[in-house]
Amino acid sequence: MWNWSTRLFLQEARQNLTAEAAAELPSKWTKDELDGLEKTLKEHEKWLSEWVEKQKSVKQNEDPVIETTEMKARAKVLETHLQKLWKRKIPKAKKPKPTSTSTTIAAEETGEAENTTNEDPAQESPIEAEGDGSQVPLEPPRDEL
Repeated sequence: MWNWSTRLFLQEARQNLTAEAAAELPSKWTKDELDGLEKTLKEHEKWLSEWVEKQKSVKQNEDPVIETTEMKARAKVLETHLQKLWKRKIPKAKKPKPTSTSTTIAAEETGEAENTTNEDPAQESPIEAEGDGSQVPLEPPRDEL
């Protein structure tokens, strides 16, 4: 069962790797990782076919040459290798970082200075209070419940 599942996974993963490389997108797996999984699969299949042939030569009234515990242990190696790659998350695509220094220089050259503060521009300028000419700074409204 694990041999079959691994073969299907490798086939799909290689197709995805090729498509993602063509689209210049990040891939879940590298070619080396997929090659490593394929190597593990081939070693498992080789071992299994050797022992199946040995088992065929054993008579039914004799003890088996290969035990299920050994088969399960070897299949577990293949399973963990496959699961490690299967559960991996897709890396996020890297976004190009805007260069803030060139933006600032371009704005200064054109005479347009950008507001680099995080405050609201309306809060920076005070409002004159009615009647007496004094200035009152703007504050955000407060929720008073």
